[in-house]
Amino acid sequence: MTIKQRIIIAFLFVVSAILILFSLYVYFSYESYRENLMHDRLNSRTEATKRFVKSLSRFKKEFFFPLSEQYEAVYDDKNKIVYTSDANHDYFPETSLLNQIRAEKKVYFTYHNTRLGYPKEGLGISYWQNGRVFVVIVTAYDLHGHNMSDTLRYSIFIGNLLALIIISLTGYFFSKRAMQPFDRLNAQLGEAAISDFGFRIKNFENEQNEASVLADAINQLLEKIQKLGENQKRFISYASHELRTPLTITKGVLQTSLAYDQSEEAQKNSIQEALLQVNRAIDLSNNLLYLTEVESISSPIFMHSINILELVMDTIDVINQKYPKQFLNFKIDDSFTESEEGELVNGMLHLLRSALINVLDNACKYSNKKPIEVTLSKDDTFIKIEFRDQGIGISREDIQNVFLPMMRGKNSTHIQGSGIGLTLVKKIIELHKGKFDIQSEINQGTCVCILLPIA
Repeated sequence: MTIKQRIIIAFLFVVSAILILFSLYVYFSYESYRENLMHDRLNSRTEATKRFVKSLSRFKKEFFFPLSEQYEAVYDDKNKIVYTSDANHDYFPETSLLNQIRAEKKVYFTYHNTRLGYPKEGLGISYWQNGRVFVVIVTAYDLHGHNMSDTLRYSIFIGNLLALIIISLTGYFFSKRAMQPFDRLNAQLGEAAISDFGFRIKNFENEQNEASVLADAINQLLEKIQKLGENQKRFISYASHELRTPLTITKGVLQTSLAYDQSEEAQKNSIQEALLQVNRAIDLSNNLLYLTEVESISSPIFMHSINILELVMDTIDVINQKYPKQFLNFKIDDSFTESEEGELVNGMLHLLRSALINVLDNACKYSNKKPIEVTLSKDDTFIKIEFRDQGIGISREDIQNVFLPMMRGKNSTHIQGSGIGLTLVKKIIELHKGKFDIQSEINQGTCVCILLPIA
């Protein structure tokens, strides 16, 4: 069911309920008024009958008009008729009713007559005269009142029916007009092509309503999707280029070695160069896989306790094997030596290991073989791992973009790299509820600080 249909139904239901309640109030208010008016008329007739029973014929003729098919009767204390206005009357009270009238002094009652469809109404009162209890009963039709009730009931039905038709048409046009901006919005969205990332919703600039707010939100979302699509294209392009380069070099080295290398030493050098390029492609592939894994993890449910000191030392050992001539100065805070078991963090070991290796590997590549300082400290909440080098640094313009995939500093193009490392590191640290910060100056070095919450 569409929103437009829901608006029409809800509008029709609410207004119909109000009309019906109001109609019932009017009808029952009139019925109450009619009954009270009829009771007053019957009461006046019974009082008149009681006072002027001896000269009733002259009184009825000269003093008041009778009600429709009015009938009067007077009964003595032995339930015998003392006076009746019509011998061919249609009502014969039961003894129980006469006794009830004597006990309650005044009783209203109704009974059905087959001649008319309306009930005939009556009133009985009792009075004392000469030491005896008499009962006066007057019955009559409220023909005018019932005719007015029928007319009112018919008028209410026809009026409500016409009102509902008018309300339905009004609700339809009202909802159609109210939903017109959304229909226009939906029509524009239906014209958008899947591959058109530049599509934007138009013609909502001068309108201030919910549709314009929704259009602005959709346009903002489309801008983010466009940026995401452009980043994805750029990422795929760079990743393909970075993977193709080492593979092409490897292929060329092997082909050259196969065709021209005659000595064992030349073949060995070619194989080492090929292995270097293969390792580069493997590192890039691993980083891409890690990046995909991190982005696909919605919640870190596979975390375990990790000894951070052992993890840092293992990272340094890996880097020492890769860069044997690089000097690493590792400093440990006294708080770590005081604990026999070492400080623990909750995390995924292979991801944290990859993050630390990427940071330290970058420090080695861009340090110009100058000493690198690794410091491990802590406070009450976080464990702090700091990597400080004296390399080429990162410019202020580039430092905001180094976290984007395949983005590298302008002064690092002469050094091999994929541009994925810092992106991966930042996502891994954020996944572990940690903090990641970089401070750098051109030709002064870079300081990378990682904060991980203590388990």
